[in-house]
Amino acid sequence: MILTKSRIDLFELNPYEPCPCDSGAKFKFCCYKKAKASKPKRIIDLSYSDGRIHNFVKQFWEKTDFHTCFAFNKEECDDLIKSAHSIQNNRILNRISKDGHLYTISSTGTKEGPVSYLNKISRNKASTFFGFCNIHDTELFRPIEKKEYIGESIQNFLFAFRAHAIEHHKKLRKLNSQKNIFIEFPFTMLEKEHIYVYRVAQLDVRDCSVDYKVFKKDYSNANFDNFRTLYRKLDFEVSFAACSSFAVEYDLEGNIMNDIYSVGYEHMPSIYVNVYPTSGGTNILLSYHLNNDGTYKNYFDQLEKLKNEDLLKYLNFLLIQYTENIFFDPSFIENLSEKQKNSLLKSFDSSIYPIEKAILISEGSYYKFNLFEKNMDKSDS
Repeated sequence: MILTKSRIDLFELNPYEPCPCDSGAKFKFCCYKKAKASKPKRIIDLSYSDGRIHNFVKQFWEKTDFHTCFAFNKEECDDLIKSAHSIQNNRILNRISKDGHLYTISSTGTKEGPVSYLNKISRNKASTFFGFCNIHDTELFRPIEKKEYIGESIQNFLFAFRAHAIEHHKKLRKLNSQKNIFIEFPFTMLEKEHIYVYRVAQLDVRDCSVDYKVFKKDYSNANFDNFRTLYRKLDFEVSFAACSSFAVEYDLEGNIMNDIYSVGYEHMPSIYVNVYPTSGGTNILLSYHLNNDGTYKNYFDQLEKLKNEDLLKYLNFLLIQYTENIFFDPSFIENLSEKQKNSLLKSFDSSIYPIEKAILISEGSYYKFNLFEKNMDKSDS
């Protein structure tokens, strides 16, 4: 990326912008002197064991958690903010769990940097976030929690909104994480790489806030027809479930839709993805708001033309490339070969570290797994 005058603020804190410590004061009159006086040091001591580094990173991330309710009619909120499931626990996660557990892809800190691994967790903790109060977690999502999907516009709206909510919450946590680094290590407020991460996090939150306002307006007007939703029903159960929103970089013809690796100033819209097993089948829902026709209309036209076989091949890539909020049946993961597990994790990493993609391709290991392998035990039951 070429640094221009219009982009200089991506790498520097403006003296008169709000201080990242959230004091409300301008940076120049708040933490600037502290940042200048702070002595640079390693944030993570490389003399630590990998286990200690992992615990440090985990605790730092846990400090960013917060409770809120993303529902639109705040006056009706309950005081209790639940650990809400973005993927329904009793009708979806229970179908892919074994002895109350399932797998997800997690990251751990090491001396060499972040490393992805397959993490076995309780399904009661899977896909949870503190994003809705007790009332709204139940009442707002009743049309998709208590009713099978039949393509109603309110259902399409709610599946998209829940995918938005968990990503919005996560983006706010990532912004809080960088703010916490600034506070604990003030010298980082003058370091370009940390300021760049801060700018990316700010823009991610900005994009989510823009999208949230659109959801709120539609909900307030009871206008649920503003989403284009591609729906496919498979005749077998998959061994995973996913719920996420993200901006897609390229369409199926290789045309760029969002320059996701460069930091720009324009809104970068998301698509909303839900894939989950039902009794004897699988539901696939891909959506975008019609406000974003200019970005995604041709892309969805291309997706609509795909036969199921080709769509599944594409989703096998899309889900691992773009989302962390995906959970797997333990039997599926444990039956993968070591080569397939390595391909799954490294392909996931390649979305963050492009050099991994080149390595995997050279090894013939890029996306050498099939998320949509038929679960014969469930399909035949």
